[in-house]
Amino acid sequence: MCAVYRRSDKGVFYMNFTVNGVRVFRSTGMFTKKEAKQYEATEKQKLLDEEKATPQERAARTMLSDAIEQVLESRWKHNKDGHGSHTRALKIVEVMGDVQIGAIDDTWLEDYVRTLDSRKIAVGTVNRYLAILKTIMRFKRQQYDFIRLRKERRGRIRVLSREEEQQVVNALRHGHTSLRRASFPQMADMVETLIDTGMRLGEVRNIRYEDINFETGLISIWINKGDRPRSIPMTKRVRAILEQRKVSNAATPFNLTEWQCENAWRFARRAVGLTGDKEFVLHACRHTTATRLINNGIDLYVVKEWLGHGSIQVTERYAHLSPSKLVHAAKMLEL
Repeated sequence: MCAVYRRSDKGVFYMNFTVNGVRVFRSTGMFTKKEAKQYEATEKQKLLDEEKATPQERAARTMLSDAIEQVLESRWKHNKDGHGSHTRALKIVEVMGDVQIGAIDDTWLEDYVRTLDSRKIAVGTVNRYLAILKTIMRFKRQQYDFIRLRKERRGRIRVLSREEEQQVVNALRHGHTSLRRASFPQMADMVETLIDTGMRLGEVRNIRYEDINFETGLISIWINKGDRPRSIPMTKRVRAILEQRKVSNAATPFNLTEWQCENAWRFARRAVGLTGDKEFVLHACRHTTATRLINNGIDLYVVKEWLGHGSIQVTERYAHLSPSKLVHAAKMLEL
């Protein structure tokens, strides 16, 4: 069946046809029969082409915004940072507009990266956008080899000395003089816990007493950045902190928001005169854990499991911070 007609003398033409069992019955939006027939032929050809297209070719016609929602439903909604990935993906559409993903090629990518550069977006942030775009293209079975992350300059691995650690803890524990800083002593406990466990800030904020086994001396971390559950042994200091902080009906040892943690750390950084050190950040506590373990002869693979790294290559960043091993190696050459 194939026909175009209009319902009244002044109305638009409608089309009514069937292709391979698929019936199309809707307005053409045209007011003359000639234009309506041309429109009908175009729509009919689209259906015929769709029948011949491979799954990959069909996927290429997906709009970027639709592909983003499909990835969200299939993958991101189940991930810890799924909301962040979804938000960043939508910003790609905001910058470049909605396009069929089949139109995303090396030329499109160059325009996108050039736009980000013009907005002074940091290399690390650009790479996060590119990684998300690669995930979308791979999910839709599209070519993505042309999406290459930029080389990032590795910053200095900032480690707290024993003296700096003590200064920070003292500033937080004894330097508060107002209600606004009432949470600082709790932050002092958290800093010592971070340094002795190597946990990420989000991990230490989310641990619950039900995940702490005082008999075995282990803290179990179930939700983390890499979705790799692990257990960390408690030092005597951490055990004392967690036991002391345990009050009746308390579900968690710490109840600070991320903003409170960052605010307290800024205060401590000013208090010890390190405002100008841009790498003296809270995450440096985790670097400190790794470095102290390695400097005391702990094997890299043990440190990898302790910190929950996804690969040994990540842990190897700290290997050069143990020069004593190189000195020992030199002595072996002299035997």
